[in-house]
Amino acid sequence: MLLQRLVEYAGRDGSLPRFHRERGFSWQLNLATNGELESDVPQELVETDTEGRPRPVTHVVPTMVRTVGVAANLAADDAQYVLGWADEDSKPDRVRQCHATFVELVKRWADSDAAQSDPVAQAVSAFYRDGHAVGVQRPPGCMAKSGVLIAVGGVPAYRAASVAAFWAEEVARRKGASAGRGLCLACGQVAPLLDTLPGKVPSRLVPGASNDTALVSVNERVFGYDLTTQLVESPVCISCGEAVTAGLVRALGSDHSTSYGGQDSRMAWWTTESTDSDLMSLVRKPSPEQVTALLASVHRGHADRGKKLDPAKFCSLTVGGNIARIVVRDWVEMPLSEVKHNIAGWFTDHEIAPTRRDGLSHHGLGQFALVSGRWVRDRNRYADFGAKGADRPDGVYRDLVRAALHDTPLPPSLLAHLVHRVRTDGRLDDTRAALIRLALTRHPSAQEKPLPSLDPTNTTPAYVAGRVFAVLEQIQYDVSDGRLNTTYGDRFFSGAISNPRAALVSGRRDAIAWLRKLRNSAAKKGAAVRHEKQLDALFELFEVGAGIPSRTTLLEQSLFLLGYHHQRAHHFAAARAHSAANTHTATEEIAS
Repeated sequence: MLLQRLVEYAGRDGSLPRFHRERGFSWQLNLATNGELESDVPQELVETDTEGRPRPVTHVVPTMVRTVGVAANLAADDAQYVLGWADEDSKPDRVRQCHATFVELVKRWADSDAAQSDPVAQAVSAFYRDGHAVGVQRPPGCMAKSGVLIAVGGVPAYRAASVAAFWAEEVARRKGASAGRGLCLACGQVAPLLDTLPGKVPSRLVPGASNDTALVSVNERVFGYDLTTQLVESPVCISCGEAVTAGLVRALGSDHSTSYGGQDSRMAWWTTESTDSDLMSLVRKPSPEQVTALLASVHRGHADRGKKLDPAKFCSLTVGGNIARIVVRDWVEMPLSEVKHNIAGWFTDHEIAPTRRDGLSHHGLGQFALVSGRWVRDRNRYADFGAKGADRPDGVYRDLVRAALHDTPLPPSLLAHLVHRVRTDGRLDDTRAALIRLALTRHPSAQEKPLPSLDPTNTTPAYVAGRVFAVLEQIQYDVSDGRLNTTYGDRFFSGAISNPRAALVSGRRDAIAWLRKLRNSAAKKGAAVRHEKQLDALFELFEVGAGIPSRTTLLEQSLFLLGYHHQRAHHFAAARAHSAANTHTATEEIAS
């Protein structure tokens, strides 16, 4: 099914000729229409990228897969093929073979039925036949593998009218020489089959790949099913083989694809039918309005009655690389309506009460992946993707995508890693709290699903301990007006996650002095009363239950962090509401 979808996807865009691909060229060899040189020094080709840096000029040229063998491409190739130029570390015999292969390909092109009356093909053939190639001077900086484009009369030769037909026949000759005819897996038709796929995916699109990659490559018997090689167990016809690679390149290079440095995969997604909704973009960068609209339109567990089923299917492909092979890490094909329900559940399960006025209740996939890494305190930000020492799981983004699309739990290792990072970094922000709530909500052994905001009815000792820690932290802050070099949280937060008892006993003892100072201040006496009542009520919950927890499990540590976050978010929301009420009252008094 993956091959079929890639063929369909490639068919949406007919702008690229068959068996062509983009490639950068640094030099252009200019020929006259009679095959003679217009200039004995190749013309340098250069353009600038978005940042103003020079780079080779990109052309869409006839291209076929090259592995370890010698195989020439038509009318545009490396300097070692086009002109027989070698570097100091090149193998002279191999370079001579490359050049001879290219010249022989040009001759067959010119002798083909399609090129008999093509002046471009005849000019290029005459250039080699009449020995003009020996007169080309090698410019500085032109390496053996530098791209060289042949042009006739100033027009690239690959654009000649005879190229498409001849190149299609050449690909069929090379790639289908021994496979014979058979049933194609992609189109379901009996047609000439390929030995190998005719195109490759650029390594820049496949994380982990060191060379350009192929989706299917079985060049040794040990790799194949039943010790078979080539595409024997994956029969694909010539037309579909080209479309598979073209569709894959187009998908991975589109705006609907994403990858992060240091991660082991790249994801691309599309739908089989045109649709106005882009659910993956919403998951990546959620807006409050769109999330609210999605949640309002979806009732999980209930089918839409009285509505025509949407025929569109959602497809997503996640790939990684291993040298020159593509590793398919995940392939998803499901009804768009099902994806919609799953993503609505994703937003529901990770919703969290924000601590800041402008904080978000829902967070994007990229932000979740980012906060799984190390917090760099001196830069006041998380370590960049791919940065040294970022301590971010290689497959975290892929795991998050799978959980969002399939409505499945997060890997237990991710929760353990996240709690470890919170302890080590001493930082728990809204995004990390949302990710912890998501992990707890979907944890197989979780008996109760935690709420997105403060839950006064939750008497789980670990959750209550987190709330108590937040209250103690706030009491000290109010006493000092925030003017402290080292706070209660700085000293005890990391240890309290795994052993709340020691931190809370010490904090309760210190709170006696803190509350006394608050009561001695006329302006803060009310705060002292509120804090003391709140603290007493929370400690009473320990007496009802199993007491203050000491050594905690991973789930208990997660609940501690969630209780801590909920209590802080509740306090900040109440403070904002109180401030707004006072402002409103003062405004009314002035108006009266």
